[in-house]
Amino acid sequence: MKTVLLLLLLLAAATGPARALQCHVCTSASNCERPKMCQPSSRYCKTQHKVDALKGNLVEKSCEDACTPDTHQTGQVSSGASYTHCCETDLCNRRLPSRAPAGALPLSGALPLALALGLLALLWAPGL
Repeated sequence: MKTVLLLLLLLAAATGPARALQCHVCTSASNCERPKMCQPSSRYCKTQHKVDALKGNLVEKSCEDACTPDTHQTGQVSSGASYTHCCETDLCNRRLPSRAPAGALPLSGALPLALALGLLALLWAPGL
């Protein structure tokens, strides 16, 4: 019995502590990259992308103990849309996932579209 306990103790010492996950941890209006060593309890890299017609884009990347991926799109344009992506490997939250919420336009794409539609309206109905 003592031999088994000694072998387990030696095995635990030889393997050392578990290596912590690395994730990008940052907040930005666009994609951001800031690698950080996570706490040992963190199992996920999380990317949350919010699109709001009034406030613009917000990308938040973090280390998380638990993560639930989701997509949320509300009926009102002003209340925006968001999605959360979870992954489990080092620096896996480097890029934004390509599955943006349907119908959500980044602010950089919405402004030129609104200007173009306004100009078309003026050309077709100059008396407006």
